[in-house]
Amino acid sequence: MEKISKLNKLEGLNRSLDITVPKQEYITIFNNSVKEYITKVKLDGFRAGKVPENVIIKKYKDKIHFDVINKIIEISVSESLSENKLHTASPTKLSIKSEASFENDLKFSVEFEIYPLFQLSALDKISIEEPEVDITDADINGVISNIQKQNIKWEESKVVAKSGDKVVVDYNGFIEGKKIEDISGENFTFIIDDKIKGDNATVKLYEAFYRNSLDEKVGAEKKFTFNMATDYIKKEIAGKTVDYTINIKHIYHGLLPDLNNEFYKKLGLDKSTHENFKKNVLEHMTIELEQRKQSILSASINDELLKHNDFEIPKNMLDNEKENIRNQYKSMMKELDEKSKLELETIAIKRVKLNIIYMKLAQEHNIEVSDNDVYDFISKSSQSTQNELVSKAKEDKNYLNQIKNKIIEDGIINKIKNKCKITKIKKNFSEVVN
Repeated sequence: MEKISKLNKLEGLNRSLDITVPKQEYITIFNNSVKEYITKVKLDGFRAGKVPENVIIKKYKDKIHFDVINKIIEISVSESLSENKLHTASPTKLSIKSEASFENDLKFSVEFEIYPLFQLSALDKISIEEPEVDITDADINGVISNIQKQNIKWEESKVVAKSGDKVVVDYNGFIEGKKIEDISGENFTFIIDDKIKGDNATVKLYEAFYRNSLDEKVGAEKKFTFNMATDYIKKEIAGKTVDYTINIKHIYHGLLPDLNNEFYKKLGLDKSTHENFKKNVLEHMTIELEQRKQSILSASINDELLKHNDFEIPKNMLDNEKENIRNQYKSMMKELDEKSKLELETIAIKRVKLNIIYMKLAQEHNIEVSDNDVYDFISKSSQSTQNELVSKAKEDKNYLNQIKNKIIEDGIINKIKNKCKITKIKKNFSEVVN
């Protein structure tokens, strides 16, 4: 398309194009559109394809004009971006300065962000550690013990609570004598001395509940004070001293199941010996270990990619990612304080940077994924779900793209793994999987 375009460099990654398209382009496309309408439009009183041009223009002029303008803008912007070797990282903002007509040229500008222009750091500069693990009998027995614990039979107890017992309490939290609903609750259930994963404040609070339930009977009431963390999500509670009252409603003592045929059958292993059971556990442990090692490897590579590649990121991409994370938090009914917002911004920046790095790596190493690659990927999953996943991939484009992105990511990770420096670090099973 005939046009005059000028590229302007604005602040950061912002760019704009000033484009002028001569009126003759508009006239040509407008007239061609009118001819197309004549062949397609059906109007009462006229035979198909015989509607006079003046009737078409009178009835459809505004729509034709609107469509022609959009078409010219779309084509001229696309060509201008291609000519300047630009790829937009945001929607374009259109500003029309002079609208096209049979008398006037079309003059407009578009503003947008571009992807950052940077040179990827050499992959052989990346240095990572990879855990080297031998699964021992002690590891296997530890997992078997956990499986038993997951299948404990709980029986109501009338004696004092001991370590390992399940306890159900109602609790109320008071600050300066006033009950606070956000730190009060009913039927709170925990296992005394159970290991808790979470922030330090959460772990400490659980430990306080453990201590004040230990050696107590059903019906007992205990009081204790707890200094709430200064970074607690509720500002009106953060850093305050909380007076807790707990009432023990139930105590349950757990009975571990015996390792016998009845137990193995419950786990789907009919007529299994103990050795076969251990072999099955080992197989699952091996799969879990490999998955965890791959996850650790990917995380380490991502950290190295971020460390060795620094560049400005498009504001639009960052804003979209922050909005995605905020929506995820809202769906989990979580509120965002200032500290959480800062943490989420850091996460969003990391995700956007990695997305751009992966895009660039995929381009430089010609990593492409077809629909057939997706179906091959699915064929390696469980046979019971293959047909369902294939149907979903064919019907849901977003799901198809998710798998494609996963395949691309795996391909890039493998390529980096083959080029980077890897140091093997001896670790035990629990260090890696827990």
